[in-house]
Amino acid sequence: MSIKDYIKSFADFPVEGIDFKDMAGLCAEPEGFQLANDFFYSAAVAHIGDVKLIGIDARGFPFAAVLADRLESPLILARKAGKLPGLCYSVEYDFEYGSANVEIQASSITKGDNVIIIDDLLATGGTMNATIDLVENMGGNVLKCLCLIDLPKLGGSNSLEERNISFNSAVEYY
Repeated sequence: MSIKDYIKSFADFPVEGIDFKDMAGLCAEPEGFQLANDFFYSAAVAHIGDVKLIGIDARGFPFAAVLADRLESPLILARKAGKLPGLCYSVEYDFEYGSANVEIQASSITKGDNVIIIDDLLATGGTMNATIDLVENMGGNVLKCLCLIDLPKLGGSNSLEERNISFNSAVEYY
């Protein structure tokens, strides 16, 4: 089976007009989860060494955690507002059906840090671009963004290309 075989679509979730791509079934099946983690490792292996990994709240967390373990790299969590203790930097952004804030703890990124950002899905690019903005505002350098799923027609991957940020996804839905 392929990664796409484990991903289910849910029409009109969480709001009408959204065709939600759900990777929970992939995580629930060891073979699917292994395929996903192998994709992330293959896409990131060129950056083994001095790199920090950022998992985006919440569906980027499992993939970023496994990849951090495989690469023996630090794991940083990009969370929704109010979920992290201590001093945090925050950016507000818009996405397909609303707006939100993403935060990173201030001590997580220092000037010159190389970073790979991981999430489950790239749609409009709001969350990913906000996370990139946070990293860059903190002095870090985004080497690459990785997502399991890309929805190219919503423009997120184009926005990363315009920023000259390297991007890989395992599957695309048009």
